[in-house]
Amino acid sequence: MFVLGIFLGAVALFALVAAVVGKAVKFRRSAWLTFGGSLFLAVTFVVVSCISVVPTRNVGIVTSWNKPTGRTTGAGLQWTAPWQDIDEWDATGQTYAHLGDSCVWVTIAAQRRACIPVQIEWSAKAEKAPENWAAYREVGDKTRFEVFVERRVNPQINGSLTSIFAAFDPLGSVDVTSGDAPAPDLNQTYKEPLIKALTSELGDEIVVKSVAFESPRYDEPTTQAIAAYGQKILEARNLEIDKANAKTRAEITRTDASVDQVARCLQIAEKLGKEPGLCMGNSVSLTRSVTSDK
Repeated sequence: MFVLGIFLGAVALFALVAAVVGKAVKFRRSAWLTFGGSLFLAVTFVVVSCISVVPTRNVGIVTSWNKPTGRTTGAGLQWTAPWQDIDEWDATGQTYAHLGDSCVWVTIAAQRRACIPVQIEWSAKAEKAPENWAAYREVGDKTRFEVFVERRVNPQINGSLTSIFAAFDPLGSVDVTSGDAPAPDLNQTYKEPLIKALTSELGDEIVVKSVAFESPRYDEPTTQAIAAYGQKILEARNLEIDKANAKTRAEITRTDASVDQVARCLQIAEKLGKEPGLCMGNSVSLTRSVTSDK
């Protein structure tokens, strides 16, 4: 608009000269009308070119002939020099949303694969807006900010996820006493490391506001490995129980063998309310006597 205003101003100037030096009355009248109309439009276009509206929570990047001046503005109605423009840089809250089936696949311990459902809320720093605006260009129908997110922010988030989960071993969550495999609490273990990693890589350009994980999913080989590991723990536990029971039975047998048979027979007689005299004969047991009575 500023260029058009300059052009109309030049037209108004030529019309003024024509109106002053012209001799024909009709010609001079037309020149004065042209001058007035051109001057009005020139002033209007120049004034309009000084006004820009920046959306709420966005940062305005002041440019001069498509080059950043280093000056930024807040949201709302903004005034600039006629030859300056304001481009927008999104400073609103952004969301890296990969929950549910949109989870991020990463390689974990033992070259296994896990799909990590995560949501990260972040926003761009206003003070870095001019620098980042100048570093990226529009690509197709994508704005500079969208290109910045696609080429700078998202790759760093993906890289940080890959790094912090490289040593993650889902077999470590299997209960060694029961063989159960509860879902690991990724928020407790990996929330702070991810925030720290993102701050290290992008802390000069964005602010990480929150990180939230859901329960991970695994590829088929990893799922089978978890199940097999849990089964081995269960089998080992059952084997230990069997060994303990066998040891107990052996102890009972040894104890029974060491007890005097007559004394044992008398204990049984007392318990059953039978005559103890049956225990006095050799090779006579109260059990056999009771059985024969029946």
